[in-house]
Amino acid sequence: MNPNRTARAEARMESKRVVVDLQQLDLLEQKIVKATEHIRSLRRERDAAQVKARDLETQLHASEKGRQELREISEQLDVLREERQVIRGRVNQMLEMMTGLEDGGGEPRRDH
Repeated sequence: MNPNRTARAEARMESKRVVVDLQQLDLLEQKIVKATEHIRSLRRERDAAQVKARDLETQLHASEKGRQELREISEQLDVLREERQVIRGRVNQMLEMMTGLEDGGGEPRRDH
């Protein structure tokens, strides 16, 4: 074999390797760029999800607080209804006593 020929063949093979290596490097770079873009996108989605989770947590807390307030108001309403019934009964008794006085009845009754 001719040493010059071998050297030229090796030089051509070496240039092909460089081209192949550059193509592989380009493919790798493209994959890295895609992966980086995907990671950025995922981070934005994660941040948006965290904000939404905080908002929902705040709404849930407000809702729980609202339910507690509603329970308290309902209890107060029940107490006021009971008090109204007691007052209504006492007013009816006083009206009966006044009616008895108007009719000229004797002593007013005292039931309580």
